[in-house]
Amino acid sequence: MKTGKKVLTALLAAGLSFAMLTGMNPGKVEAAAKKYPALLKINDYYVLYTAPKAPYVDANYRTMIPLRSISELMGAKVSYDAKARTAAIEKDSVTVKFTIGSKSVSVNGVAGSMDTVPVMEQNSMFIPVSVLAGRLGIVSKWDQASQLYTLTGETLMQTDMIKYTLEDMEGGPFTAPPGKIISNDAFRPVSYTYDPGKGSFTVKAKNITGKDIPAGAADVAAYILYDDTLQFPPQERVRPAVRKEGTLEVTVKTETPSTPAYLLVKGRLLDRSEN
Repeated sequence: MKTGKKVLTALLAAGLSFAMLTGMNPGKVEAAAKKYPALLKINDYYVLYTAPKAPYVDANYRTMIPLRSISELMGAKVSYDAKARTAAIEKDSVTVKFTIGSKSVSVNGVAGSMDTVPVMEQNSMFIPVSVLAGRLGIVSKWDQASQLYTLTGETLMQTDMIKYTLEDMEGGPFTAPPGKIISNDAFRPVSYTYDPGKGSFTVKAKNITGKDIPAGAADVAAYILYDDTLQFPPQERVRPAVRKEGTLEVTVKTETPSTPAYLLVKGRLLDRSEN
């Protein structure tokens, strides 16, 4: 037994891992599932996951989102100067410029400052969404209690994938919810878990109607958007009863090997009185 321990110690000292000794492949490591808070809402959609990294709150308590999302979800024209490490974001004749690592921000060439800095994360520039919204004049609201930042406007969420594919097909015979939509503001996602190994998202949403909701009426709809396609939630799925202030969890799995670009969620209430 002592000899066996000496051999194992010698092998480890030579740089061999326990995985090699047991025949396991150390090169294949599945990414662990991770839980994230719900931080951003644009019109009726809660914007949960955004590639390449979920929105997050930085050390200065600013909600940060990737530059790509600004273009695709907020309808702005975006350009990036890699040499200067500066992004120019243009919308409605207003151009806002941010520079990685700098507190300086300019609006139509007029310099100003902010209390945080844009950063590079996974080869993507992340911008403080509240600073950008304020400079562009987008209607916004911060809910301290829920830690949720909300943007509203007719020019937001107007990409072809959302406006035509998602919203036009949402009323189709195979994708429409089984009942009249009474409200798009009945459930608020509080968190979600992304498991890239299983290709699944699990959304935890809270009943914010102030009432008990009967079985069949809760409709937390999770849409997975990819670069060139969209995945609708199953039309026929379990919709349990939810008590006042209660929560429910909804899990959706990716149905394509493509990497998700976004996870968008609507927290709806359905009229099932005719069913």
